[in-house]
Amino acid sequence: MMELRHLRSFLAVADTLNFRQAAEHVHITQSALSRQIQQLEETLGAMLFDRSRRTVALTAAGRAFLPEAKQTLARAKQAQRTAQRAARGEVGRLVVGFVGPAIYSTLPHIIRAFQAATPDVELVLREMRSHAQRDALQQGTIDVAFAGLQPKNAKLVSEPVGRDAVMVALPADHRLTGVDAIDLADLSEDPFIIFERAFEPELFDALIALCQRAGFSPQIAQQANRIFVILGLVAAGLGVAFAPRSVQDAFSTQEVVFKRVLDATPTPTLRIVWRADNASPVLARFVETARASTDARPRPDDLMQPSTTDEP
Repeated sequence: MMELRHLRSFLAVADTLNFRQAAEHVHITQSALSRQIQQLEETLGAMLFDRSRRTVALTAAGRAFLPEAKQTLARAKQAQRTAQRAARGEVGRLVVGFVGPAIYSTLPHIIRAFQAATPDVELVLREMRSHAQRDALQQGTIDVAFAGLQPKNAKLVSEPVGRDAVMVALPADHRLTGVDAIDLADLSEDPFIIFERAFEPELFDALIALCQRAGFSPQIAQQANRIFVILGLVAAGLGVAFAPRSVQDAFSTQEVVFKRVLDATPTPTLRIVWRADNASPVLARFVETARASTDARPRPDDLMQPSTTDEP
């Protein structure tokens, strides 16, 4: 059977045309080198070297075999490097699910850092609701998710990677645009624009509870499931809305004014979520990058950390 060690020994002899020097090059004894060349010739059924004179020379078969042996060893080395890079998470494919607001805050920094470190990894990004992320993780159609909920399912692991304060978006002509911060109780008579509960039920309930703690239930006048659609409706003067702080810079219009909320509004935590049994080196490398890209720490008042849910 032809082995890589046989090829290395053959190339060493072909390069030096001297068995003693070749043996030193491959760090074996001259007798062991001679046996390997003999084994290789027996496997090929052809003599590779002419040993009839004091000097060693390649035979016609040896000259024909030389470029093939070089290519075979080069491919073997490349295969070794590829395997090693894969083990380090430097090559492969990673499918990332994310909730919309993540793209305006933490996620771009993580993606940029990961691509800079691992340019040969194929990244596939999919915007998904939290419920869809949970199902996709469990089915293996995505490898990692960015969501606002801490999973209670033991098969899913999560860590905080960023925070995004809740703000209130007001039409530019709203009576409260001149104040530094909004007391939610002052919005009890205002129409609210919010996404449908079926879109993100836990977030919806958390925002409604935020209003209820301020002493009122919001009057929902319009509903939309994209943050920029919601802000567009605010700009049209159809109501006020909750919005993550991260979209403030991205939504460049003078028709909407963003205000922080008084009384230490809980800050939502963005979490990275993955399946506990996913041993992908690419995933491990990605999680390491996410950890290095954020200094987020869990807090007891997280708005997005309900006590009972198995959603990512």
